[in-house]
Amino acid sequence: MIKIKRLQKGNEKLAREVAVKFWPKSELNDEFLKKETNYLLAAYVDNTLAGFAYAYELDRIEQSKPMVFLYSIDVLPEYQRRGIGKQLIEALRAEFTEEGFCKMFVLTDEGNTAAMRLYQSTGGKRVLPDNVLFVYNEEKE
Repeated sequence: MIKIKRLQKGNEKLAREVAVKFWPKSELNDEFLKKETNYLLAAYVDNTLAGFAYAYELDRIEQSKPMVFLYSIDVLPEYQRRGIGKQLIEALRAEFTEEGFCKMFVLTDEGNTAAMRLYQSTGGKRVLPDNVLFVYNEEKE
């Protein structure tokens, strides 16, 4: 059985488990869970961590309804192709619909066929064929 749980302040131990499983060389940023506008959902299969999704609420200048940026979603290889990614996205969509967000968006690469299939199968629409992502990193001298 798949269970989706939103991890918030007070769930640091569970969130650390997510960080260790998916980013073994990193550590949990405890501040993430303290912000109500950050979302971390964990997926469990028979009480074992199987995947996660995290997203950010973004305020808009031109309207009062915020939008949501689904920043990252991943499922451990041994749990893939069981509908866990779909359930994580549906859980996010349900929460955001209830809270009155105007939309949710996610970025991926065209070559990431698994992500492309997941987002299309959960109702995501590719708006423009020529979207380009620019990244600015902190320059270190």
